[in-house]
Amino acid sequence: MIITIHQPNHLPYLGFFEKMANSDLFVLYDNTQYKTDDWQNRNKIRTKDGWMWLTVPIKHNFGDLIKDVKIDNSKNWQRKHWNSIQANYAKAPYFKKYKDEFEKIYTQKWVLLADFNTSLIKKAAEILGIKTKIVRASENMSLTSKSQQALLDICKHFGAKIYISGADGKKYITSEFQKEFEKYGIKIIYQNYKHPKYKQVHPGFEPYMCILDLIFNLGPESLNVILNQS
Repeated sequence: MIITIHQPNHLPYLGFFEKMANSDLFVLYDNTQYKTDDWQNRNKIRTKDGWMWLTVPIKHNFGDLIKDVKIDNSKNWQRKHWNSIQANYAKAPYFKKYKDEFEKIYTQKWVLLADFNTSLIKKAAEILGIKTKIVRASENMSLTSKSQQALLDICKHFGAKIYISGADGKKYITSEFQKEFEKYGIKIIYQNYKHPKYKQVHPGFEPYMCILDLIFNLGPESLNVILNQS
């Protein structure tokens, strides 16, 4: 069993889905503390001038878990986000093919950020053709541990034999704690993702855009691009 664990980010970038595609199980770690100024409520889309943020307004208190963070629906963010997506990708080769599927998500009423993000992640994975099972940690286990211990506890709960960590995992999974994974027969593999370059609807190339950029530009070839196979 190959497992990847990641917070349910907002419209994640390509490397997020590369880890997913190489796993048997993708665990959305939503019962950890919400981080401000991170990727959980925002991401980038391509524009003719470079890129811009799409930021979901939220209401939260310090210490809130991701699964409990509410969206601030007093602001007309959904229409603004969709208008920005449509304005910047209307001429992309595959925008018409996939726009209805994403617009349907954007026009629903959302209360919790994690629910909205999870819906977008699952839809993107479906369009990409990724068959990996996606689960939310909060719906499968009660978790009181944090940091390295929480990752180990999640791996143990789901019976992992291999855990694919992001490259940043090397910063917080100590060599001493790596032995704890080994004690339970779990091997850690650190992702070494090299961002591919592909044709975008606007001249030039901006890396690290959200997954919509790739899907609207490359369509059926998107997964091959993610896996650096094209």
